[in-house]
Amino acid sequence: MTHAFSIDEGVALLAASPLFAGIDAARLRVLIYAADPVSISAGKFIVRQGSSEPAAWLVLKGEAEGWLDEEPALKLSIGRGALIGEGAMIAGLHHRMHVRATDDMELLRFSRELFQRVCEEFPEVGRTVMANYATRMADIASALKTLLPE
Repeated sequence: MTHAFSIDEGVALLAASPLFAGIDAARLRVLIYAADPVSISAGKFIVRQGSSEPAAWLVLKGEAEGWLDEEPALKLSIGRGALIGEGAMIAGLHHRMHVRATDDMELLRFSRELFQRVCEEFPEVGRTVMANYATRMADIASALKTLLPE
C-alpha cells in the first residue's frame, strides 16, 4: 500500500461511520489493525452489483462512483470515510451496486470472517453494529416510502 496511514486515522474514520457509531475505540483498533490494506487504480472496480464477495471496504484515500444497473445515469460519489459493502460483511448479502474507482484509491478491506471473529471476541461490537444496521435499514425504508407513489 502506497498511502501511509495511522491506526488512529483508521479508527477515527471507522468511528465516524454510522455502522460503527458508539463502539469503543479499542475494539475499532482491533478491526483496523487486522484489516487488509488494498490499493485500487483509477477505472478499476472495487465491487460489482450482484457479486457475493463477503467483505466491506473503508475508503482511506481517493474517490469512487457507485450505481445500479437499473439506473446507470444516476451515480453516487463515494469518498474518504465511506464504507462500501456493509451488508456483505455483516450478513453475506450480495453487493447492491457497482463501485468503480474514479482515481487511485487506498482502502481497508474487512472480510466477513474478520468481522465475525471480532464479534465472537467482543459480543458488544456485534450487538451495536446490528442495532446500527437495523436503524439504517429502517431509515432507508422510510425514505423510500416518501419517494414512491402509493
